[in-house]
Amino acid sequence: MAGRRVAATAVDWAAFAARVPEAQKVSFNAFKGKSDGYLRKVLSLPESTPAIDWAMYQSRISVPGMVEAFQKQYEALQIPYPEDTVSASVDAVAKETVGEISNFVKASEARIAGYENELARYAAMIPYNQMTMEEWAEFSPEQALRPLENPTLWPHAPEDQVGYVAEETAQ
Repeated sequence: MAGRRVAATAVDWAAFAARVPEAQKVSFNAFKGKSDGYLRKVLSLPESTPAIDWAMYQSRISVPGMVEAFQKQYEALQIPYPEDTVSASVDAVAKETVGEISNFVKASEARIAGYENELARYAAMIPYNQMTMEEWAEFSPEQALRPLENPTLWPHAPEDQVGYVAEETAQ
């Protein structure tokens, strides 16, 4: 009985180990060892309560009715298996997480496509050490210096320009 209950909740350790990051292998192995120890302990226990030789006790105990009372109480004893009250909520969270994961994967694929386009753009670019300022302005107009339209002072950082106001002091 205990074996059947444990077998119904067995863990696929190979699939679990495949998802564990390399940095957490030691913790995973410790966890698996602890789990295997608990499993061995449960499997070593008998499936039912041990049988008691009541006749032997009746022959040795002289108090009338004592053994019969203990036998009646022992046979009436039933220890219920704990009821599963959390599996439904765990399954609901798992379904919700699957939806979140699929949304994250779709968003990640979109980001990857954008990064691949940007990477292809940089791969097609003239090498930086062979590029002129005009070619840089054509390649990346948002980062190019435009001295006639927006003159700046060296080193051309915003905080080094005339009239710059820090954000903390602007409020």
